[in-house]
Amino acid sequence: MIPIVMSPFSNGDIRDWPAGHFSELIGLLLNRIDAQVRVVGARSQATRAAAIVRPYDATKVISDCGRPLQDVIAEIRQAGCVIGNNSGITHLSAWFGIPTICLFGGSHQRLEWRPMGSVVRTISRVIGCAPCQLHRARDCAYGKACLDQISPELVADIIVGMAQQKQREEMAVDG
Repeated sequence: MIPIVMSPFSNGDIRDWPAGHFSELIGLLLNRIDAQVRVVGARSQATRAAAIVRPYDATKVISDCGRPLQDVIAEIRQAGCVIGNNSGITHLSAWFGIPTICLFGGSHQRLEWRPMGSVVRTISRVIGCAPCQLHRARDCAYGKACLDQISPELVADIIVGMAQQKQREEMAVDG
C-alpha cells in the first residue's frame, strides 16, 4: 500500500486547486493503485477537509487536519508521494526527497517559487495572465483557470506513472 499525503490548502485561496478536484483525484487513485490517503491541514481547515474525504472509506482516506507540525512532518517522511498546492508542505516534501506533485497556479512565478528536487513534478496551466500577483481568488477575472483547468485525471496519470516507475526501479534493485 502506498501512503499518500495530500495537502489541499495553502495560505491563500488564489493558490488552491479546487477541493472537488482533490476529492475526485482521491477516487481516481483508489481505483488505480493500492493507497492510503491522509489529508493534512490546520485545525481551521478540518471542515473543508471533511468534505474532500467524506465520499471514501475511512480506512483508506483519513483527514488529519489539526495535528502538530512534527506529526505532519513524520507523515511526509513516510509518504510514498505528497500532493499539494504551492505551499510549505510541498516544499518540505521536496526538501526531504519525497516524490512530490505540486499543483502550481499563476499567482506566482513558477520558476522562482516552485518546490525543487529530482522527484518533484510541478503541474501548472500556462495562461496569458500569469503570473498575476493576485492574493485572493475573488480578484481573479478568469476564475482561477490556471488551476481549475488542471484535470484530476492528468494528476492521477502522473502519480500512477511515478508509482509504476518506482516499482520498476525497486524490482531492478531486488532482481
